[in-house]
Amino acid sequence: MKSLLSKNIIITGGGRGIGADASRLLASEGANIILTCERKEEGFSVEKEIIGNGGSAKYIEHDVTSESDWENVISQASSEFGHIDSIVNSAGSFISQSMESSSLKEFKDVINQNLTGSFLGLKYGTKAIREHGNGGSIVMISSVLGKVGVSNATAFCAAQGGIRLLAKAGACELGPEKIRVNSIHPGLTDIDISKTFSGDVDEDQYIKSNIPLNRKATSEEIAKTILFLVSESSFFITGAELTIDGGMSAR
Repeated sequence: MKSLLSKNIIITGGGRGIGADASRLLASEGANIILTCERKEEGFSVEKEIIGNGGSAKYIEHDVTSESDWENVISQASSEFGHIDSIVNSAGSFISQSMESSSLKEFKDVINQNLTGSFLGLKYGTKAIREHGNGGSIVMISSVLGKVGVSNATAFCAAQGGIRLLAKAGACELGPEKIRVNSIHPGLTDIDISKTFSGDVDEDQYIKSNIPLNRKATSEEIAKTILFLVSESSFFITGAELTIDGGMSAR
């Protein structure tokens, strides 16, 4: 039996990477997927693929830093499917740059796209889930760099650390309403945002030296953790931070 039958789930950043694979996987488990991103071609492509495989999906163009866009997404999703059960905040951006060479604008852009977007997803997602009063799940995609620091990623580390504690604060505030909030912390994965190596770093050697499982994660593997957190299998888990890094942060 499909674990998410008739559940209505909004996934930001659903046009590529983790968001796209989460959209595909959750749809295969019976969920109605509202996938959002700014790139229309990518969003409609994932929507078409899910529907072609017998699933249910609706793409909505969406800037996660815009409150009016969030209001539009919630309005359209509620009108189409009746209520919202879960939100997956997957949209984000990355910049590899030293603190000295990074401008204030570049720093703010990364904070805005990652942390501000996640805050708005938590705020408007909570508002939507409250409408039916039966609780729900909000999943915040952070990073292992929200738990440990690394050179040349000042803005990204700051944003991801903020998402980590935003999820915990949300869990404390929303627990009495049976709205669960958890964060996921992927390490190196096979998606574009993880292409952080400069030309003078041997990627294979770095992986062998730093990741006990000796490889990157796939976005499909991260999607399986999202499936767990939006399903009833995790009904007593909130405020948790699940690290999916192949043991990288255990060293």
